[in-house]
Amino acid sequence: MRSSRTWPLLVVSVLFTVTSCSDGTPSRAERPDDYACAVSAGSPEAKLLSQVMRTDSFTTRNGYRSPRFVEKAQDRLREYGEEGKTLAVRQCFFFPDGRSGDGQTTVEYGWAPLSDAQKGTDAAGTRRYRLNGATGRSGDVTTDLYVRCELPGELKEPSKKVLFHAGVSFTTNLGTVEDHGTQDQQMSFVYLMARRATELLGCENRPLAKDPVVRPLTGNAP
Repeated sequence: MRSSRTWPLLVVSVLFTVTSCSDGTPSRAERPDDYACAVSAGSPEAKLLSQVMRTDSFTTRNGYRSPRFVEKAQDRLREYGEEGKTLAVRQCFFFPDGRSGDGQTTVEYGWAPLSDAQKGTDAAGTRRYRLNGATGRSGDVTTDLYVRCELPGELKEPSKKVLFHAGVSFTTNLGTVEDHGTQDQQMSFVYLMARRATELLGCENRPLAKDPVVRPLTGNAP
């Protein structure tokens, strides 16, 4: 992966796109059943996704309606407490229009050990981030975000012992990412999608309430 001299301009674009959002975010009671994946035209999520997938339009497929998604995520946390591991909930699928077989963007959610945000060896070109208390890393295809999400009720204590994890694969980008600006856009998109999920789950600490300001950590691989 090679750095691009246009990267500062791309970062400015990401910051402008993201910070123009969410005064009109619907309340929890008003959110539609497809809220987790309903990326409407003109929204910050749609603009970022179009840029990342290099497409003017895309088709969305939901894994679960919002109430069922919440149930699945809660069940996964219960499983984690019993077994120390759990499967992710694959929730959103985005396909670039007119490019059949040219990859997709897949969004999944789960729970991870508190150590997962920092451990592991990054592939060349991976960038790490810290965003409003969340941590993330982004390569050319996969981008991950980890954040604390304190759930209400009987899951309050179990949720304090793990991190909420949002993982997105951008298979449309396999072997094509040539600048860090695209990774920053991917990270911003994952943050905004994870915010939708934490809103649906009712995380009492409201971990992603602020709009993301994407600033990679120093010491990232070139």
